[in-house]
Amino acid sequence: MPPRPQRTPTAAIEPGVIAAAIDLLTDQGPEGLTVRALARRAGVAPMSIYNHFGGKNGLLDAIWIEGFNLLAQFADTSDPDPARNLELGAEAYRRFALTYRAHYTVMFVHRFDGYTPSPAAMYVAAKGFELLASQVQACQDAGYFTSKNVPDLAQILWSAVHGYVSLELLGVNFASDRELVFTQFMTAMFQGLNA
Repeated sequence: MPPRPQRTPTAAIEPGVIAAAIDLLTDQGPEGLTVRALARRAGVAPMSIYNHFGGKNGLLDAIWIEGFNLLAQFADTSDPDPARNLELGAEAYRRFALTYRAHYTVMFVHRFDGYTPSPAAMYVAAKGFELLASQVQACQDAGYFTSKNVPDLAQILWSAVHGYVSLELLGVNFASDRELVFTQFMTAMFQGLNA
């Protein structure tokens, strides 16, 4: 009797399946991300998605976690001037969103039916928020935003940047120069919050 075929190791399948999912999200949007379409694009059996990710939700978790790890790399800026560093972090957030649109869609733009991020995914997201809060805290330590609550201020800044970037990704940003207007927006936000 011939030996029973061995299942492909997770480490060998996961990167290809995640890359195929990113391609599908980019080409067809969130509605195009089905297990069957993904299996075809990745060249694996649909059961492989369930075996290696526990289904579509596990795959979305993997994209979410990868996205937040990438975002942390972009946003972990290190300018010695805390105010400039905060601005650089906002610019990095926008650059991440424009570069990794499919990840950003999973993380922030589209809510997939039946998907709730796992505790591990939420932990990675919380670490991203902590990075922003630490940048805001550094500004406060340098004399900016002195009467503001750091987590509240970080949430305000994140919401503002996210709003601008999401409109840009959705194609409803009518600025004459999107990058320049984004910079002006961040400057005005900073000045207003510091007043």
